[in-house]
Amino acid sequence: MWNLITYFLCFTGGTMIGVVLMCLLQAGKFEDEQKGLREWRDCE
Repeated sequence: MWNLITYFLCFTGGTMIGVVLMCLLQAGKFEDEQKGLREWRDCE
């Protein structure tokens, strides 16, 4: 029984960490794109 609870907690924790990392990577990509557009606009 304890093995099942431990497995479930590890699986849930890993899933949450994966979702948080995915959101951070998407936010970073969006910020890089916005920065690139700002720099491109300033050059004109």
